[in-house]
Amino acid sequence: MEVATYLLFVLGCLGATDIAVYHSFAHGIRSNPDSRFELIVHSLRGPTYALLFLLIPNVTLHGIYFWCLIALFVIDVGISIVDFALERESRRFLGGLPSGEYVLHIIMGMLFGALVTAVCFGALEWRDLPTQIAYAPASVPDLLRLVMVVMAALVLISGIQDAVAACRLTGQSVRGDQFSHSNGAKQ
Repeated sequence: MEVATYLLFVLGCLGATDIAVYHSFAHGIRSNPDSRFELIVHSLRGPTYALLFLLIPNVTLHGIYFWCLIALFVIDVGISIVDFALERESRRFLGGLPSGEYVLHIIMGMLFGALVTAVCFGALEWRDLPTQIAYAPASVPDLLRLVMVVMAALVLISGIQDAVAACRLTGQSVRGDQFSHSNGAKQ
């Protein structure tokens, strides 16, 4: 799982950049009512990647647990598809999705595909083994595995912050709704 661990680390660094630069500084989506559905989707990514950061560098997943890992990948693909579908509308009143974020998402999508491929190459035989989770650290520096534990905690916290922000924004009108209501009042 060495290659998968390094790919996941790079993916995590790019994801953190996306959150810090585009979600927080450029658009501040946690305070924008138009972004509440995007935030709900982002909140699902927190626990998904927290699990990946903890599992891939540290354990082998045999039998049914291998299929659970594959299911986690499929869930993340679904999250990404819904996220991409929502982002255009979510950011419309903020000037749209920046080109840099769009390019970053493409790169992250390619890295995710490489991650899934690396896991399947390195772990395909796990599917036929008796079901168990075994501690088997990847042959990567211990410091990297420790950093990935920290990344797991941070992405989980980020997902919780997205969920809290989405709940807070649920009672607020989106700008499009305010515009419609003000137009309706004038007629």
